[in-house]
Formats: sequence, structure tokens, C-alpha cells
Amino acid sequence: MPLIDSSIRTIDSSVSHTWHIAAPTSRLWWALTDPVALPQWLGKLAAGTFVAGDVVRIQHAPDYFCTSRITEYEPEHWLRMTWKFPDEPPSEVTIRLTPEVSGTLIELTHEGLGDDARNYLPGWHTHLLYLEALLLGRPRSMTDFWSTFEELSKFETDFY
Repeated sequence: MPLIDSSIRTIDSSVSHTWHIAAPTSRLWWALTDPVALPQWLGKLAAGTFVAGDVVRIQHAPDYFCTSRITEYEPEHWLRMTWKFPDEPPSEVTIRLTPEVSGTLIELTHEGLGDDARNYLPGWHTHLLYLEALLLGRPRSMTDFWSTFEELSKFETDFY
């Protein structure tokens, strides 16, 4: 797990993760936007496409969807989108990809989380573990997602 940095910023209620994944940016972009890859690390793409202006709906559990508008993107470089679950205030996710000799640096920032920031830090950490496993050819079972989240929550909420 090449986690480089993770943090909560209380000033703007944001979380961020910087991570190195031993995969080229083209493969990482595929995993971020492809309907076949998404359910293996984030959720099932129920509607939309990852192009600027489009709205995507991602199913995270039965009858529980996140709705996002793609506000900016440049394939293989960055993706910015709104983020809205029915029971949460709207927020914004930015993902930047930087090619490196041995893979890709991914910088994920999620802003405007309010009191939810403490839950999102281990949540995104868990999703990135699953993303990395997918890209390294060792996909993790989504049935273990919440137990992994709970373990990370114990550590990360004590740390911050």
C-alpha cells in the first residue's frame, strides 16, 4: 500500500489522500471511469458517462446512490465532480493523476464535507486500497469493504 499522505483540513472540511499506484495513468483513468472497473472499487455506474457536464449516478448499496456532475476533466490527468448522497450536503471531489517512472501518483481531494470529513478519510482510504488491488491484478472482495473501513476508521479517527 503506497499511501504517501492523508489529511483532514478543518478549515474547509476537506480530506485528501496522495497515493502511488504501480500502473500507468491510462490504466488508472480506465479504473476511474469504466463501468466494468467501477464496481470493483467504488460502486456500480447506474447512469451517465464521465464527460464534462454529464451527470453520473453511482450505486453504493441497494437503493443508495451518489449523484455527481462532472465539472471538469482531462483524460488521464484530472477529474473534478460534485458529490451528493441523499442524506449528505453536496461536496466536491477532485482527482489528479501525475505520471511517474514507476506508475502514477494519484491525489484525491474531497472538499465541503462538514462534519462528515472524519468518516470520509477512512472511506476514501478504503476505496483507494480497492482501486490499487484492482490495478495490480488482485481485486479485493467487496464483501470485505466495510470490515476494512472499520479497521481503518479505528486508526485514522484516533490519529486525527
